[in-house]
Amino acid sequence: MKVTRAKSIENREIVLETAARLFREKGFDGIGISDLMKSAGLTSGGFYKNFESKEDLIAKSCQRLSERTASRWKEHIANPEVPNPLKRIASSYLSEKNRDNLATTCMYSTLAAEVPRHGKAVQKVFAEGLESVLEILSTLVPGSTEEEKRANAIAMFSQWVGALILSRAASDNTLSDEILAVAREGSHLEGSGLRER
Repeated sequence: MKVTRAKSIENREIVLETAARLFREKGFDGIGISDLMKSAGLTSGGFYKNFESKEDLIAKSCQRLSERTASRWKEHIANPEVPNPLKRIASSYLSEKNRDNLATTCMYSTLAAEVPRHGKAVQKVFAEGLESVLEILSTLVPGSTEEEKRANAIAMFSQWVGALILSRAASDNTLSDEILAVAREGSHLEGSGLRER
């Protein structure tokens, strides 16, 4: 039976969403196409109608995740009911939920270490997503010049990603919670180590 164009688009969306979840949970190489398609409730045969390769799917799912992060952060900034968008973003990013639920957490903290082992398309999409995150943070952190703000954004986001990774690796929940709490406190800019003249 021929699949309609609308159904094909729907199936593609299902695969992208499933991939975004499973890649964060299991890693790029932790799941094959067959199991991914089975998790999406689709047959493997339909995969190549929508994606050139697994690398193509990885790149497209990373692009989707980075766009979703940027969109969510911009909503916080635009929302007049959020008096301190940086604090709101940091609290959400450095949350126990973000630490504990790999399937829905940030791709930078779950997949960054794997990107260098993949092709240029994946690396490019990942770098572009990172640039968008840094551009957003650069509008929120202190600094008297654009260069200083960018440096502070890089320092802060690096701290966030590292804190999430270390908090997951800590076998003691008390230590794990402490890592997140210290990183959150540092994000509120006092004693954060960010450059400010």
